[in-house]
Amino acid sequence: MKNAFRFLLMFLMGAAAGLVIIIFANGDSSSPVHFIEFIVSLVIAAYLQIILHEAGHLVCGLLSGYRFVSFRIGSITLLKDGNGKLRFKCFKLAGTGGQCLMAPPENVPLDQIPTQLYNAGGALVNLLCATVSLLLLIFCDGMPMWLRYFLAATMAIGFVFALLNGIPLKLGGVANDGYNILYLKRDKQAVKGFAAQLIINEKLQNGMRLSQMPDEVFDLGGAINFSDPLQANVGLLLISRELDKGNIELAHEQFKELLNSHRKELLPLFRLEAGCELMFTSLVTGDKEVALNTINDKMLMKYITKYARVMSPKQRTLMAKALILDENRAEAERLYNEVIARHDSYLMQGEVESDIELMKRLLETQNNA
Repeated sequence: MKNAFRFLLMFLMGAAAGLVIIIFANGDSSSPVHFIEFIVSLVIAAYLQIILHEAGHLVCGLLSGYRFVSFRIGSITLLKDGNGKLRFKCFKLAGTGGQCLMAPPENVPLDQIPTQLYNAGGALVNLLCATVSLLLLIFCDGMPMWLRYFLAATMAIGFVFALLNGIPLKLGGVANDGYNILYLKRDKQAVKGFAAQLIINEKLQNGMRLSQMPDEVFDLGGAINFSDPLQANVGLLLISRELDKGNIELAHEQFKELLNSHRKELLPLFRLEAGCELMFTSLVTGDKEVALNTINDKMLMKYITKYARVMSPKQRTLMAKALILDENRAEAERLYNEVIARHDSYLMQGEVESDIELMKRLLETQNNA
């Protein structure tokens, strides 16, 4: 079945690309101006389809009773803060061109929230836009060549986006929207994991810390399946919750157990997230062997340094390394003060509140040692 999906996907992508080339060839392709128009059309159409995809999730989420939390295209994020006001922030997440986050309907059991239309919304809008562009190309004569290029690019990229997100697939181990539609329909615990993530994201964004959230938000009704990203993320957050409570020894043992027992099941991104926290807890608890193993992991260190500016837990981990391993208190204090200075620029305000407290406590502990 997977091979059939891949064959169909490649066939349709090739057909769409071929149509764009045919339309381009029918114009004055020898003209540098037309060539530039063609390239610009592709770029604009790609960004347009990303925006339309996320807008589709937004509209279908609202129709399903969800509440707006944030809407991101590239690194530009529109969000609703804890006071209900809309604000812009710059925030980029690895592996995504955009993201629409919403909170699930209230007064509905977590395992019964509607998921089908919300997940389908992006692909549906991409498909609709591509179809309209195709009809305009077929039935409208006399339009300027730049507009034909733009419509052709919008049509081709729209169909590709609709297929990549609508046909149930796992790309790089990550389930697309179509896969989630089918999976959430048959797995109630995964639905609870999906709902829990949305609730936790909303609360963190609005300044609530993990330790302040009610226990029932994290209760999926059974043992967590770490091969399911929707449940695995909640499992990671449960351990981070212990860290936020100040139970660093417990969190350290749980992160070690997680990576020892479930490393192969976790998505690469989740392995990196767990590795980052394990580095911090191993440094703080004095587990030198584990600390050195994590620090010598070049991929992990690259990930931490790359996202330290936009994710405060990465800055916290670098601060612990500077203070404990490198014995460079000046650098540790610089990292701590940088997080404080950039407090409002972080997306997850509850997370940064927790990190500032952990960093402050660590500086005080080392000062008294």
